[in-house]
Amino acid sequence: MKLRTRLIVVFLLLSVAPLGAITFYSYTSNVRALQEAAAHEADLLAAELGQRMQLVTERLTERVVHLLDLPAPPVDAAVESGVLNDQIANALGEAAILLNNVELPDRRPGRGRGGPPPDRQGGPPPDGAGEPPRARRGDRGARPFPPPLPPSPGFTEAPPAVGGDRVTIDLEPIRRNLYRQIVPPERADNLTFEDRRRVTAEVNQRMLGIVEGLKLSAAELQRKADEARGRTSAFSGSRLDVTSERNGQVSLVKAELNLSNVLMTVFSTMGREKGEVPFAVDKDGRVYTTSDEDGQKVAALGRIAQASGPLGTTILPQWIVVTTADPAGSGLRFGIARPVGDSLASLRRAAGRTVGLGLLFIGLALIGIVPLSSRLTRDLTTLTSGAGRIASGDYAARVPVKARDEIGELARAFNQMAADIEQHQRGIASQERLKRELELGRQIQHDMLPHQPLQHGLTEIQGVSVPAREVGGDFFNYFVLPNDSIALVVGDVSGKGVGAALLMSNIQASLRLRLALGQDLSAIASEIDTDIDRNAPGQMYATLFLGILDPATRLLHYVNAGHHPQFVLRRQGGLEPMSSTGFPVGLMAGHSYRQVEAQLAPGDFLFFYTDGCVETMDDSGEPFGAERLEALLLAT
Repeated sequence: MKLRTRLIVVFLLLSVAPLGAITFYSYTSNVRALQEAAAHEADLLAAELGQRMQLVTERLTERVVHLLDLPAPPVDAAVESGVLNDQIANALGEAAILLNNVELPDRRPGRGRGGPPPDRQGGPPPDGAGEPPRARRGDRGARPFPPPLPPSPGFTEAPPAVGGDRVTIDLEPIRRNLYRQIVPPERADNLTFEDRRRVTAEVNQRMLGIVEGLKLSAAELQRKADEARGRTSAFSGSRLDVTSERNGQVSLVKAELNLSNVLMTVFSTMGREKGEVPFAVDKDGRVYTTSDEDGQKVAALGRIAQASGPLGTTILPQWIVVTTADPAGSGLRFGIARPVGDSLASLRRAAGRTVGLGLLFIGLALIGIVPLSSRLTRDLTTLTSGAGRIASGDYAARVPVKARDEIGELARAFNQMAADIEQHQRGIASQERLKRELELGRQIQHDMLPHQPLQHGLTEIQGVSVPAREVGGDFFNYFVLPNDSIALVVGDVSGKGVGAALLMSNIQASLRLRLALGQDLSAIASEIDTDIDRNAPGQMYATLFLGILDPATRLLHYVNAGHHPQFVLRRQGGLEPMSSTGFPVGLMAGHSYRQVEAQLAPGDFLFFYTDGCVETMDDSGEPFGAERLEALLLAT
């Protein structure tokens, strides 16, 4: 993959991937926070529904207990004249809308007074133990009943209960009158859903709000507390049984709630700012809502809105549902369905906008990075081409420097490297030429040295030279002179390299000429000393051993001009050094040299060497040394 492609891919990975991760994290965090907040609010609303139901039950209990304070009507006119209905209407007030019927002890003269209290005789008489007088349609003197009220959407009303030695009062006429007080008379017989909701809201305001708004006196508060201690209520299904004990007398009032109106009262004042759907489920599985539309929404929740459904909080894709049991013990379940679909859709749209904006900025950045990466890779391609030219031998290759960034610095460094390589190659070429010349000089120097052993009479001479460099200043030579004697020469020019080699060549040529002319060894050494002092540059000098051996007499004449002691190895044993007889030639010119003789015997050996023999070091850096050389010669 090319660098430009890698740059673009890395840029996309470092931008798109974090953007997606941040957006996803933000979306999931917001969804979680929304669900938690919605669940908390729905839980509060569901608890509020239970509290409202408990408050309504308490208010109904108070109103129903007031029925026990009604005066006993005449025996014959209690029901026929409607007096009892008027008394009940006054006692219940607006709460009559929330009841279908009430069942009271029959307190007409001669009825219901002689027996003991119901709870002291094992409870009230069972249902069907007698047919109590009831307000019925067509009875003489009864008020005409209006047509039955249409049931509220989603509500089902149970039939009234029947008591034994008691009287059951149907509250439908009272409800009709209350409806006529709140809604226009022309619409009282044909109430719409909105009318019923408005009526129940009005009832809720009158029945509940007025009580909380009054500042009751201490005596009134004490009276209500005393009344509350003297009564108990049991609420199950749609039945409300209130037992009151006064002056040792226990009375039981049974009331059948109009559950649809009661729940409408509970639901009517609940806020629905966020589209919450309140609902209730009785123990028989009937679902109560405030409208058909809400009923369809609740039905779509499935098992959650059933009597056997789970209590608590349930999170659905579009809803947060909280269900709780009625704290009054009626067997009802209250629920709040909080819609979150629109909020989630808004979050998704916001996340989509965020991603869209991020991708837009990434696209704009990509438009900028493509030419930037192209320029970067173009400069790198130019550098690669220049490196290829240098690799092929074009050391004059250079690359143009346009940028001032790191690529420009790299291009300048490349050009400097190319210039250094070019200069280095020139140096290498010069060194190669010099090396070839030195090799030629070494070859010439090597050719100037004897390569074959010299046998002259009974004398045999041979030698070897190993220079420290290609050329050096050490030299030796042996040759036969015109007078049949043998010239022996060993020397060492100070320093190494070409200068020493040239001086060595000059000394060899001069010695060969002078020795062939038969000059005295001392005179030859003095002349060489003078020539080096005059002509050699710098502080150059040479150690020199000159010898002439007469094979017939085995007499050796020699001059040692500052050279290492040379040795005579006697056949009988022993080592005789031939020490220096003067200064090195060229070092301190003008001094004379003394010629010395050494008589050799048959079987004796001469050993000549230069300083390289004793100055050679081993791996530990220790030189070989003159002592080891002498020991080695003695052991030979």
